[in-house]
Amino acid sequence: MDTRRFDTLHALRGPHGRLSRIAMAGLAGLAVAALTGHADLAREVAGLFRQDRWVTGSHRLNWYLRHSTIGRLAGLQAPLFDPVTGMPPATVDALQGWLGKGCDPRDRLARLNVLAHRIVTAPDATTQATAIAAFEDVAAPLVHDMPVADLEAAAAPAGPAPAFGLSEARAALIALRQIRMPWYVISGTFLGAVREGTFLAHDYDIDIGIHAEDFDDAAFRAQIGTTKDLVLVNTSPHRDLALQPDGLWRDTPRPALYRLLHASGIGVDVFVHHPDGDLRWHGSAKHRWDNHDFALADYTIAGLPVRGPADADRYLTENYGDWRTPVTRFNCSTGTPNVRFPFNPAALVEHLRIALRPHPAREAQIARLVLWQEGHLHHRGAEGTRLAVVPQGAGQTADRDCPAPTDPGR
Repeated sequence: MDTRRFDTLHALRGPHGRLSRIAMAGLAGLAVAALTGHADLAREVAGLFRQDRWVTGSHRLNWYLRHSTIGRLAGLQAPLFDPVTGMPPATVDALQGWLGKGCDPRDRLARLNVLAHRIVTAPDATTQATAIAAFEDVAAPLVHDMPVADLEAAAAPAGPAPAFGLSEARAALIALRQIRMPWYVISGTFLGAVREGTFLAHDYDIDIGIHAEDFDDAAFRAQIGTTKDLVLVNTSPHRDLALQPDGLWRDTPRPALYRLLHASGIGVDVFVHHPDGDLRWHGSAKHRWDNHDFALADYTIAGLPVRGPADADRYLTENYGDWRTPVTRFNCSTGTPNVRFPFNPAALVEHLRIALRPHPAREAQIARLVLWQEGHLHHRGAEGTRLAVVPQGAGQTADRDCPAPTDPGR
């Protein structure tokens, strides 16, 4: 498998010496100043490199390049990366000023990232309602002609899965023993252990879980930072807005998904599993999967001892329905009966960005399917399709069995 991404991430994660940090801060600051013409944006990126946060700084720099005039002329595709995450308020203001009021779809999508941030940080209900209305106005031209998702297109076969070699997968699983928290295999990795006794031949990555009461963010990052064969790619905290008595939509961000990369090129998704009554859920910024709470038991996968949910049949039935019958295509957004989609404006922007991309067409159809089924898109007669930030029934649990356009892996 291609290991260049691991080497790049490992180099970016550092640590880096003082002179290297100062030099990169200067170069990155000058580059952002040239691309945007905004000193505040340049200072913020330079500060990230000085603080040895090279991954975030590189993401910001890449985002500015792709949204700049140079990026447009070069035909660079806009990344899914949300530039506003972790951005100081003054920098958010500067970013909004740089983006201006351009009518190009790329400009509108970029402004939606800022407005999503305004929604979740609004100090009062009136300010929040204004931000929601502005979000819907900016999105209106983007969705005006968006049809109902084509299920047949969404169910079309995906491209071939990346190589998932047994030796590489075993090496990655062995490396995970360096995580000194009680983890266990879940989802497709657990399905492989129970049904096949090994990894699924067409899987993409390894999925593991850690109970929230056993998880500590700082300790986890420190443990990964000291390993030579694992690197943190990014994180995806779970946010689900709920209407409060004061009329504000508010959320409590929770640690949810930590994406790792093994030196072999195998990806590892680490999901924090949170208790909720008799449920145990895990997810990301865009998803939540509910299972009945579970104890753990011993299993083996490819000859390696692992832990996993004790009641395998109940867990796998909740995740996949008929899990005993292999399928050739599976998608985590549409093929899992226990999936829910959080009310999260930033995730809404990402769904829109994917839905508007011409390629890969199948991923765009799946994103449109999610937007329609979650009530964010509506036909308004002569007005065409309209987007609602707050869908009808937001915050209520839907009992539904999603259609199943699928990817390789189950």
